[in-house]
Amino acid sequence: MAEKEQLLTSETVYQGPIFSVEQRKVQLADKTTAQRDVVHHMLAVGVLPLVDADHAILVRQWRAAANDFVLEIPAGKVDQRDHGNEQEAAHAAAIRELNEEIRFHPGKLIEFASGYEAIGFTDSRINLYLASDMAPLTDADQLPRDHGESLDLKTVSFDELTALYESAQLNDQKTITAYLFWANWRLKNGRK
Repeated sequence: MAEKEQLLTSETVYQGPIFSVEQRKVQLADKTTAQRDVVHHMLAVGVLPLVDADHAILVRQWRAAANDFVLEIPAGKVDQRDHGNEQEAAHAAAIRELNEEIRFHPGKLIEFASGYEAIGFTDSRINLYLASDMAPLTDADQLPRDHGESLDLKTVSFDELTALYESAQLNDQKTITAYLFWANWRLKNGRK
């Protein structure tokens, strides 16, 4: 049977603008001790923005951690610009990210998943949404992009995304999850 660890000590060893690192000393069930390093990160959101049932808009951007360009769904963190309880703030952040990244506003926005991004070392969670009935924003309604954010927008068909998934070229977990949701959504709505 799985046993709960007992926290003995805790210390923040790094505090940055986006995340912090906590070093914990824990006692295991066998009474030995172990160290746990936990990365704390604020809630994030990701959005699968459908142009229609067969096409979505993705972003291609440089990701320092991957040291490469990554094709992914629009995403970002919930921050002080987003108000309300956690669910309301995440919903607002999803709308804001669509504005900042792809310059569209969703007519419909539904949450389809929420979960930990890498539970082995971080408490980082992401809420995933499906956006549809999207309308382009006028220049006056567009929010500025985050500092240093450089994006290429790419409208991809479901078949193109399927080919990327099947050839292991889709390498972003939130985008893989969104693709699998889209595939299931299409089946439920009579599309293959």
